[in-house]
Amino acid sequence: MSLFAYKKQYLSLNAPTVIPTGNFQIQWLGPKWFQWTSKTGLQYLHFRNWWGKSFRGNETATNLFLKSGDKTFQEKYTMVVSLENSPIDGQTSLFLRYTNEAPFPWPYVVDEFRVLSDGNLLGMSYPKFAPSLALPFLIQKQE
Repeated sequence: MSLFAYKKQYLSLNAPTVIPTGNFQIQWLGPKWFQWTSKTGLQYLHFRNWWGKSFRGNETATNLFLKSGDKTFQEKYTMVVSLENSPIDGQTSLFLRYTNEAPFPWPYVVDEFRVLSDGNLLGMSYPKFAPSLALPFLIQKQE
């Protein structure tokens, strides 16, 4: 699917009714060039070996990192979790905002999510000042 198609799909989805719990693994979306650019670019922005996100069912979440061959996650970059209205379309979304302890540029980035299917959250990531630049990604709950 194209990036535009994922954005359109996002607009049709609903926010989770509760803050999730558990570990969610990143799944790259969109055309191959976009997947490669996203994964490669994040390595230069303090996200080398990024695996996904961990939710605790409360107001905090962290990013999970897993080096090849390792079996234990490293947690970095605490995020504040909330349910609120999206600047993208005014509908409710699950928001993750990085704290000021995260390295640049992450305190200026917002991730918001809606439920794609059971255990799958479709996210939009964008600069705080420009929600129109939102780019899609998927996280899938792992058992």
